[in-house]
Amino acid sequence: MKKKLTVFFLLALGLSGCTQTYFQKFDPQSHYDYPNSNVTPLKHVKGQATKTTFFLPPMVSGSLQNDAIFNALQQAPGADLLVNTFHFTDMTSLLILPIYTITYRVEGTAAKMEVGTTSDTVKKYK
Repeated sequence: MKKKLTVFFLLALGLSGCTQTYFQKFDPQSHYDYPNSNVTPLKHVKGQATKTTFFLPPMVSGSLQNDAIFNALQQAPGADLLVNTFHFTDMTSLLILPIYTITYRVEGTAAKMEVGTTSDTVKKYK
């Protein structure tokens, strides 16, 4: 019985860990919008991408950020870009084992962009 308890304790200690959340940045838009385009907000969306590594903590890469933005855009059909986005990073590490997981999260408003002309904009507000 004592041997089973010791094994259980060591297993629980090896699989326990901690998570830290960091606020990365606030970004007004995720993609370039064309001049004279009409940007229409659709709905609030959230997206995330995860990467796990051994021995060394992972770094936030451009592909991880793009995957999180792409996952958020998929939640709103017809969305072309995100506006007013908040970017977060969650880093999880195990206490005994050198396993690290990084999760990059994006929250913002999905928007649809329609390229127009200045004459369309002037007619709209007259």
